[in-house]
Order: sequence, then structure tokens, then C-alpha cells
Amino acid sequence: MDVLIPVAPKDLRNIAACIAHLRQHSRNPIRAIHLVARAPLPLDLPWIDEAKLEPSRAQVEAALAEAGCRHENASWYFQQLTKLSCFRVVSQAKRYLLVLDADYAFVSDIEFVNAAGQSLLPMGYPLHWNLETREHTLPQEHTALASAARLVPGWATVDPYSGMQHHMVFDRTIVDELIRRVERHHAQPFWKAFLATADASKWTGASEYVLYRHFAAAVFPERVVSRHVGAIDVIQSAETAAFDLADVLAAPRRHGVQAVGCHSFLDYEQRLATMDYIPESLRARLTATPRPLMLDLDEGRLRIESARVPLSLWGAQPAGHVTNA
Repeated sequence: MDVLIPVAPKDLRNIAACIAHLRQHSRNPIRAIHLVARAPLPLDLPWIDEAKLEPSRAQVEAALAEAGCRHENASWYFQQLTKLSCFRVVSQAKRYLLVLDADYAFVSDIEFVNAAGQSLLPMGYPLHWNLETREHTLPQEHTALASAARLVPGWATVDPYSGMQHHMVFDRTIVDELIRRVERHHAQPFWKAFLATADASKWTGASEYVLYRHFAAAVFPERVVSRHVGAIDVIQSAETAAFDLADVLAAPRRHGVQAVGCHSFLDYEQRLATMDYIPESLRARLTATPRPLMLDLDEGRLRIESARVPLSLWGAQPAGHVTNA
């Protein structure tokens, strides 16, 4: 398989560890790793200049402004569209293309395509963040679900999991069919339809991983297998980031963790405030004093704790609790 990793300036300190751990732990042979960035990186890997991609960042920003979006989130949509057009970005890729976030690292051996040729797709975080349970149900309202349904005729969810977990194995046949259906229905390029059907009132008004995973599982069930990936993610404000991926990799962690991430979000408070998969009672606690958090995902069970120095990934606080500090 080929691998595509979008690299933003804030990811530069994480990318080397991300790549090293992928090479160490991937059970599938990797043909090539391609980096999408604003400038060449000090790594001996194929570099794709993001300024040459279509849509450009400026085109995305203009389309969002036309849709009435007031958030400064063009870069977030730009990287989503880069992922969904991955086979156009990496035209030499064959059937499989692993898209990986630059601030995520696998810490145990993992397979992405099985012996039967099926893509193994992460089930990811629940679509509704109920803590300390593996019994999840579909939310009555969810921005990413609504935008996907507007984008793709007949699109529907297959289970209460999002598919959002910082990586996705894309299958060329599935991506081609997704794009074909969208462009035929909307009579415009895929990227324009994607932005036009996103919820402009939300910071996160659409999700590429939600869109693709449920489409693939519903329309091409013979080509994919959904599976849980045990992981712990630290999330924090990009403006006041206290941790990087090396810190998370070095921290003690519980048994069964397959991947760890360290994510620095632009407009952290706005994103927490508009993420509608967070229940209101939990949102009130998370936004009262925004701070770095640890999200522990274990076979569908979600725990959230404060991320503190020194970092310990099995948590200093009782599981499932968000501290008031």
C-alpha cells in the first residue's frame, strides 16, 4: 500500500516519530510514503506541494465564505478534501492508500489490509460521547451525519461509531464510486458539493472519515472490515500546547493500547463548543476551563481525563472523570 500524510506547520515536530512507528509496526508492506506540505521537509520522502493541489486553500476559503461560514477553518476542510482526493494526489497508488494524521503513532503491530484483500477500517469514537460504556446508540442529531446525507443520496449509518480515529485505509474503487455518485447528483465537482453541504454554522461542519467509513461499509461490505483500535489521544489548544507526540509516546500507558496521538487544535474552545457529539453536561465541564485532555478509547468505551505533567496514560484521576482543575 501507499501512505499519504498531510503535514501542517504545527505537525513538524511530530512527523518523524509518526513515520518511524508506522514503519516499525505496519504488517503490510509499504510501497511509498508521501507527504503533503507547504514546503519540503528534511526527510528523504516524496513531497507533494499543497499549493499545487485542487481545490487550493484559497478556493476552499472562498467557498466557505460563500456558504456563510464565519469560522477560520479553511485549513481543516482543505486537509479533509486532500484525504478524500488521495488517489488523485497520489496517482501511482494502486488499490489501497493509508491516510494518516501526522500527530498519531502506532505502538504495536497492526494490519491495515487482511489476507482476503479487505481494508480494515477503524470504528473510531462513538458518534455520541457517553462515557464508561460500550453500549452506544445513534444520536438524534449529528452534524457530520446530516452533512453526509445531504452530500450522498441514500447515505446512512451502519452503527453508532464515527470512523474518526486519525487514520483510514482508502480503497480506490470505493472512493471512485463515492465521488461519482456525488458529482452526478450535485452536477458539480466533488469538493464544491462537499463544502456546500457542510454545516457552515459549526466549526466541524462535516467529516471525511464519517462520510467514507459508513459509505464503504454500507455499499461495499465485501471489501471492508470494521474494527476497534485501542488508543489514547491527548487533545489541546494549538496556541498553548503543553505536549507533543514524543511526550505521549514516552508516557506510561495501559495494556492494549495500539496507537497514541497528540493533537493541537486551532480554535480549541470554539471546536469544543460546537462539537455536537459531546453531551451538554460533559460539554459544560470541558468548556468551563479548557485544558489538555486525555481521551482513552478501549473497544468502544471512552474515558476522559485531564492531561497533566508528568503525563501518565493510564491516568492519575479515576477513570471516566473530568477534573475541575
